[in-house]
Amino acid sequence: MSVETKQFQAEVKEILDLMVHSLYSHKEIFLRELVSNASDALDKLRYEEAKNADLATSGDEKYIRLIPNKDGKTLTVQDNGIGMTEDEVLSNIGTIARSGTKEFLKKAKEAQNSPELIGQFGVGFYSSFMVADKVRLETEKAGSQERIIWESTGDGSFTIEKIPATGKQGTAITLSLKTFEDDESAQNFADEWTLKSTIKKYSDFIEFPIKMEVTKEEPELDDEGNAIEGKTKTTIEDETLNSRKAIWLREPKDVKDEEYNEFYKHVTHDWTEPVERVFYKAEGSQEFRALMFIPSKQPMDYNYRDAKWGLSLYVNRVFIMDNCEELLPPHLRFIKGVIEANDLSLNVSREILQKDRQILAIKKALSSKILKTLKTLLTKEREKYEGIWQNFGSTIKEGIANDFANKAKLEELALFHSNETEKLTTLKEYVERMKDGQKEIYYITGESLKQVECSPYLEKLKQKNYEVLFCVDPVDEWVLQSITKFDEKDLRSITKEGLELDSEEEKKQKEEELKSKEEEYKSLLRTIQGAVAENVKEVKLSPRLVDSPCCLVSGAYDPSARMERMMESMGQSMPKSKRIMEINPDHPVFTRMQGLAEDKQKEWAEILYNQALLTEGSPIEDPMKFSKQIANLMSEA
Repeated sequence: MSVETKQFQAEVKEILDLMVHSLYSHKEIFLRELVSNASDALDKLRYEEAKNADLATSGDEKYIRLIPNKDGKTLTVQDNGIGMTEDEVLSNIGTIARSGTKEFLKKAKEAQNSPELIGQFGVGFYSSFMVADKVRLETEKAGSQERIIWESTGDGSFTIEKIPATGKQGTAITLSLKTFEDDESAQNFADEWTLKSTIKKYSDFIEFPIKMEVTKEEPELDDEGNAIEGKTKTTIEDETLNSRKAIWLREPKDVKDEEYNEFYKHVTHDWTEPVERVFYKAEGSQEFRALMFIPSKQPMDYNYRDAKWGLSLYVNRVFIMDNCEELLPPHLRFIKGVIEANDLSLNVSREILQKDRQILAIKKALSSKILKTLKTLLTKEREKYEGIWQNFGSTIKEGIANDFANKAKLEELALFHSNETEKLTTLKEYVERMKDGQKEIYYITGESLKQVECSPYLEKLKQKNYEVLFCVDPVDEWVLQSITKFDEKDLRSITKEGLELDSEEEKKQKEEELKSKEEEYKSLLRTIQGAVAENVKEVKLSPRLVDSPCCLVSGAYDPSARMERMMESMGQSMPKSKRIMEINPDHPVFTRMQGLAEDKQKEWAEILYNQALLTEGSPIEDPMKFSKQIANLMSEA
């Protein structure tokens, strides 16, 4: 048969150059594209068989086969799918970006049970030229009388030849592989291990078996069946490279727990079993399925700045991208799993999601489902939920400040330590325990539970038997600024000014007592103010202290000392706000100070200020000076 040379349309050489060097970020993508095309061809054949019972292919096993040749430096991707005629080859391959799959979908649009196909752009085939100097395609349409051979080096032209049909429908694409001598990271796509790992990554869940003959070394056995030391024999076996276990497409009731756990370990590389799974199936205007898992522990790199997160995205069982962050909000980044969204808008390289309403709708639906699952666990399986919270609670709380649409749901999910109970408590449970006359929800932030449990800020609240939430997660300083109210109750930091714990009658009585004390300590207060004026904007008598001599409180609208320390630790310095120093007029230290000389009063004032810094967890500016002052005080005593 004669061989014809034809020119590509649409300035193909420039387009091929773009695809090879710019369109795909990883060369291995070509194998995903060729396998996807082969899967499409098998789907098309199955569709045609359903329409035409006379097709002589219905009894054949449908498969995709890889044939590597290390010596010849070639790789063949073969299928026994629908095949193509000469017109289809010219139409689908001779023209860039004309997709046979897209055309087929258009024709099958109104047909029932039409196959869901992967290709959308008609350019995946040309990704072969990223790794090949020459591409040869042999194809035979099912029921056709001729076989078509297409060949090109990607230089702007191709040859096409017709030969008699062999009676074996399908397509075989043979790549003459390039040698990347200057690229140490280049993969050898005639190597068995490279092909296995690439298939496992991108095409593990393709419905049809992907086969390859693999070489195996086995020990040579003696007549009694025992291994002969130092002797092996080489065998060649036909191996299926893909697991084909896309269990997210099955109904949950039909999948065993063991299968779910095995799948989780397969897709996450986590050796532990997940603590919970979340299945979501959307039908209607937008269809997708998601199988998500909550890990039983934090990954080792979970708190790293550059840690990857997000679901694995599949389209018709074909892996598109890992760590797809666009489909989940950051405060649910601990969720692992897969999503298959066949009508999702991808760019031409199928690597980057286009940000549109589809993405937002999926994100909203998945977030809602996950939060609903967490709420069910909180209500019905509290111990399991608290285990999840210990691992990922600080992450979930971030959403209170960032996810306005789900803020109320996230507030209900939040758990806190408190001085009232050894168990973690919700805000709702706190409100249910509030004492008569208590108007606000009280909380304190700090570095650790031990630190806040001993804090002087708690003294008056303990006396009143008021419950205080202990908020010791680093995110709490930021998150609690977003929760101003819960169940119509204001949240109040007990380390800030304006804390009112007394009834109106008690308040009136206390004001009269403080007024009397202010007159008594007027001179001393002025001396203390002068001694600490550099860091303190006001020194005043406190109604909140019982046993401690003094404490430092922040202004109602000023950042807390802990927030300032956190910002500094992240290299984001902020103007240091002066604090309010509240002193306990009933503490004997101030009666003693009244009788001291002014210079001693100032020294004691500095000691008290530094003590207040230490009790709240803040560093002192001059530890050496403070140590000497304490030593002098002890000597004088």
